[in-house]
This record gives sequence, structure tokens and C-alpha cells, in this order.
Amino acid sequence: MDATAKKYVDLFRTVKIATAATVDEAGRPQARIINVMLARDDGMYIVTSRGKPFHKQLTETGRIALAAMCPNCQSLKFTGRLRVVDKSWVDRVFEENPGMNEVYPGESRYALDAFHIYEGQGEWFDLLNYPINRESFAYGGGAAEPAGFVIGESCIGCGACAKACPQQCIAPGKPYAIAPQHCLQCGLCAEVCPAGAVRRLHR
Repeated sequence: MDATAKKYVDLFRTVKIATAATVDEAGRPQARIINVMLARDDGMYIVTSRGKPFHKQLTETGRIALAAMCPNCQSLKFTGRLRVVDKSWVDRVFEENPGMNEVYPGESRYALDAFHIYEGQGEWFDLLNYPINRESFAYGGGAAEPAGFVIGESCIGCGACAKACPQQCIAPGKPYAIAPQHCLQCGLCAEVCPAGAVRRLHR
């Protein structure tokens, strides 16, 4: 895990409380509040009991999405893959989160499974400062997925995109260039471009 990913994995742990999203067997999105219990160099760890729909959705899909609000109102989002790990990880979770003993006293803790979120991609996003800032990260062998918009060689240099940009993050050139770390990803540049030179990167 590189330093950027480690910074944001640790931030998920610091924030601790996150929304976790999955898809159920009918294809419907489901979300709930969880705690990120451990952050390690190999990823994040969470727990849930085997009786919950959340557990069923995690084991059936092997996928999770997380979103959290940081103390200074920056947001974190992440999507990744996970797997069940052995029971020793449940004990580690309880060691580092002793309040869990009040919820699952004694041997009842073993109604829980620990899940290792071993790979994925995410983004930190700061909307409170001008221009806005965003930074992508990834770990576990994957790469951060491209997002936002890029201006291609068919750009005619008219400047319509720069004039429309709310963050003024498009610089003149041949072609004009978008600063991705300041881009709102609103798509106005693509809407106003008369040459169709602006291409969406994200799915």
C-alpha cells in the first residue's frame, strides 16, 4: 500500500463511522452505518454477525462500498472487494475496540465474522475550499479508476469550456486542459463544447 492509500485508509479508521452499501439478491441497493474496526497496511477490517442480511450480501457478492464524512467536512468514498478471515481477527477487533464487549459479551463475539477489505479504489473530496480538491487512491494491486473529463485533440480553442467551469480549473492550450484535482465533475464543459472535444472518463 502506498503512502496516499495508507493516509486515507487510516482516515477511514479515524472517522470510524461509515455508510456501507451492498446489493441484495434482488439487485436492490442496501445501506447501513458500520464501524471500520481496523486499518492495516493490507487494508481495512469490519465485522458483522452471520444472521444479518449484510453478512449474506457481503459473502454472496464479495463487494462493498463505503462513504464517510471527515471531521472538517471532507468526504471519503471507497469501493472494493472483501473476504471472510479467520476468527483470530474477531479477537483483534475486540482488543482494539473494547466497547464491542458490551454488545457481544463473552463467547457471543463469535457470532461475528471479520471481513478483510483487501483491495479497492477510493477518493477524498474537499468541497469547502476554493477551488475544490480531490485525490484518488487505490490499494491491493488495483489502480485508481479515472474519473472526470478530459479535452481531446478536436478542441478548437474557443474557450467555451473555461468560461462555463464553476471552479475555473480549465487552462487555455491546444487542447485546453482540465486540472482533475479541482474538477467538480459537473459536466458543464462537455455540454457547452461546440466541437464535442470533451470526453467523460468515469462510467
